[in-house]
Amino acid sequence: MQKFDFQEFVTALDAGQQAHLEWSRRILRCTVLRSFPDDDVMHNDAHHLCQFGQFLAQHLITFTSINAEQTQRLVTVHQQMHDTIRNLARPISQGLAGNIEDLEHFERCQAELIDHLAYFKTQAIYHYTQIDNLTGLPLRQRLIQEFRGQQQQCSGALALMFIDVDHFKSINDLYGHNMGDTVLQQLVLRIHDVLNIDQSMYRYGGEEFIIMLCAAQVKQAEALAELIRHTVYHTPIVHQDDATIQISVTIGVALARHQEPLVSVIERADKAMYYGKQHGRNRVINADHITLENKS
Repeated sequence: MQKFDFQEFVTALDAGQQAHLEWSRRILRCTVLRSFPDDDVMHNDAHHLCQFGQFLAQHLITFTSINAEQTQRLVTVHQQMHDTIRNLARPISQGLAGNIEDLEHFERCQAELIDHLAYFKTQAIYHYTQIDNLTGLPLRQRLIQEFRGQQQQCSGALALMFIDVDHFKSINDLYGHNMGDTVLQQLVLRIHDVLNIDQSMYRYGGEEFIIMLCAAQVKQAEALAELIRHTVYHTPIVHQDDATIQISVTIGVALARHQEPLVSVIERADKAMYYGKQHGRNRVINADHITLENKS
């Protein structure tokens, strides 16, 4: 996972567009000259091997942070375009005419891909000050902007998880800050892999992260938090010479009450997280349990 570089991101989007326009010209040449396409066109994993495909995989979290649904569609249409090129090129390589339906599908996919790239370029310019350059996650300003809208869209309740990396200072002290950065990057990748498209993750500050999700009951949020805790703990970070660093996280979970302001929900989730720190770390704590304990 690479650090987020705004200029690199925009440049790569432009390069991706130019690369796929160039493919159109190459396919046209194959059609006219009835020549055999290059391996990068015919490979089954061409959508992963091309320059833009590699960039897309490296910065998938950043794309998702800008717009998760658009990212999913971008990934799909990019693969479809490569698949269609391969289908179009196969008969041409055998001296036969290409299928007009494949050609039209390729043109539609390419037009949609260019539209998506233009969208992400515009959004990157708009959002780049709100994206963390280390992890590619949106920062707390985006959380503030999106909280109320998400609260209104949820059919049930809105839940927040406050995640803190246990003993992170010790990791920096033992292995250095560069390794600390790598730990945070790998942590985000592991957590991102278990989140759904409608579950948003933010870098709150330092080694602290917040996840926002819709949940009919707090138990649903607790179950996801437990999955995250388990995943992080059981997938150590690989260090030099195949040595590993085992990390853990403590997570506080709070369900937003009716019309409760964001600062209040974060405060309750934060208190739950600190309660977990005080009682052994590497655990998930429901903020309501803290409230009940204080009242008893």
